[in-house]
Amino acid sequence: MDTQSAVRRAATALLLAAQVAVSPVASAATVQGLYSVTVPRDPAATDRRAAAEQAAMASLLIRVTGSRTAALDPAVQPLLAAPREYVMSSGELQGGSYRVEFRRAPLESALTALGQRVWGPERPLTLLWVAVDDGAGGRALLGADESTEPGVGAMPTVTAMLDAVREDLVAAAEERGLPIALPLLDLEDRNAVEFLDVWGGFEDRILAASARYRADAVLIGSVRPGLFGNEVEWLFVNGIERSRLQPGAVRDGLDAAADRYAADLGTIGGASLTSLTVHNVWSSADYSRVMSYLERQSVLERVDVESLGNGTLTLRVAARGDALVLGRVLALGGVLRPAAFGVPGGLAFEVVGNGSAP
Repeated sequence: MDTQSAVRRAATALLLAAQVAVSPVASAATVQGLYSVTVPRDPAATDRRAAAEQAAMASLLIRVTGSRTAALDPAVQPLLAAPREYVMSSGELQGGSYRVEFRRAPLESALTALGQRVWGPERPLTLLWVAVDDGAGGRALLGADESTEPGVGAMPTVTAMLDAVREDLVAAAEERGLPIALPLLDLEDRNAVEFLDVWGGFEDRILAASARYRADAVLIGSVRPGLFGNEVEWLFVNGIERSRLQPGAVRDGLDAAADRYAADLGTIGGASLTSLTVHNVWSSADYSRVMSYLERQSVLERVDVESLGNGTLTLRVAARGDALVLGRVLALGGVLRPAAFGVPGGLAFEVVGNGSAP
């Protein structure tokens, strides 16, 4: 298999696993397969399955705690010492790698008992605008379909850089359990954004063009050859936050994004009760939509309805972590948004897309 095809297939597999379509209707994702890890076989191990399960646990801890150094934490060493207690299934794949599927509930309970952060599968979607300059006249934008900027030939050097950047981004996103999307670079994108907009980090035009993708955050990167491989300058745009990273590796942008998301959305400790009010619930369809959405949230352990009337649904929920984290998680899915007026001692949302009473 040629490198280009391998990279394309890897990217497609990641996007499908995360249930993220690189299209104008993308949105925050519930990552499927978060607890399924594939690791290379260790030919030196006497018990290859045990070695694979331990390596898979180390990788999983990075995804689920949101910490790049999770496996080095003394507190989680019991999990690394006995990963099989949390394994649902494991087996060798064609080609020699191992796939290990872990049981989510007992592992999250163990992390909570150890005082570790748990970052659930509901995760922000990050849209990446990446400009590549090979230093020899080749320039291109990285697109969902490996497209290049109009008028710029697909020179071998810039094509190779695009492949390498795509592969690095896919690997980093898979390691961190991070849903990502790339722009289509269709006529609409090309009319809105040029290579120099991305290269110069002109965020106003980029953010305007990004609206169609409904991403939660945007990473803008300019890639050039460096002494030790490709070097990138990243700008991370997350709501009103702007973070410009020092020039570094391709994966640095996604690592910075994952670190921030985990800090904002990860929970520590057991469940606590919170009052939750949802406005604009005017029909049985609205009610079903809200309840179905809440029941899918991993951070919620219990949802009890207290009242429903005059378009307002009042609930009492048991959620891991504090109310601030719960509010951030619930705002991710495109179903609820924070209400203009709050509720003392609780959270207030309204159903997205609903207006006044019928």
